[in-house]
Amino acid sequence: MKHLNRFIKFLYKIKLIRVFLYKFIQKKKYKNFIGLKLDQKSVFLYYVANVGDISQCILDLYDCNIYCYEPNDYAFKVLKKRFNNYEKVTPINKSVGDKNDKTNLYYHKLHHENPLKCSTGSSLLEQKGNVDKKNYQITEMVSIKEILNQFDYINLIKIDIEGYEYNILPEIIKNKNKIGKVICELHGSSPRKNKFLNNKYLEIIKILNDIDQKNKWFKYHH
Repeated sequence: MKHLNRFIKFLYKIKLIRVFLYKFIQKKKYKNFIGLKLDQKSVFLYYVANVGDISQCILDLYDCNIYCYEPNDYAFKVLKKRFNNYEKVTPINKSVGDKNDKTNLYYHKLHHENPLKCSTGSSLLEQKGNVDKKNYQITEMVSIKEILNQFDYINLIKIDIEGYEYNILPEIIKNKNKIGKVICELHGSSPRKNKFLNNKYLEIIKILNDIDQKNKWFKYHH
C-alpha cells in the first residue's frame, strides 16, 4: 500500500510539472506572438473570449485590464466563474457587431454532442458552413463603435468571431490611431470552402495592405 501511495504521489508530481511547463511555454509563445509590451494600465479587449484561456495567459503575463466578450451561454458560464474574483477582468455576455441589437448566435453542427467544447464554433454568421441554422440562441449585440468610444486608448484587441469579423473591422480600421495593435483570425481565405467569406477576406486584405504594409498594427492568421 505504501508503494502504491508513493507511486500515486510520483505521478501527481509529474502531472504538476507537465502543467507548469505547458503554462510556461504557452505564456512565452503568446508573449512572442503579440509582440507588444503591456503593463498594469493597459487595456486588452477580446471578442470572443470563450472560457478564458488566452485572457488568463495575458492576465498572468501583464496584470492588465481585460474585457472579455463571450455571447455563448455555455462558455460564458465557465468564463464568469473563472474570473469571478479578479477585479481586472470584466466578462461580458454579449456579442460584438456593427450595431446594437438582438441577434441569433448559431451553434456548431456538433453542438448536441458537447455544447461547451463546440462553443468555439458558434457564429453570428448564418452563411458559415459548420453551423446549424436551426439551432441557435438569442444574444444581445453591442456595436463595436460604442465599445471603442468607451476608451481613450486600447492597447490590444484580439478578434476571433468566426466570420463576423468583417462586420466590425471597418470601424476598427477607422479608429486605428487609438488602438495599439489588432490580432485577428480571418476566415474565408479559401474560395473553395466559402465563396461568401472569401470575397470579404479579399476586400479586407486589400484595405490592410494599403494601411499596414508591414503587418505591424494588424496581425492576422487563418
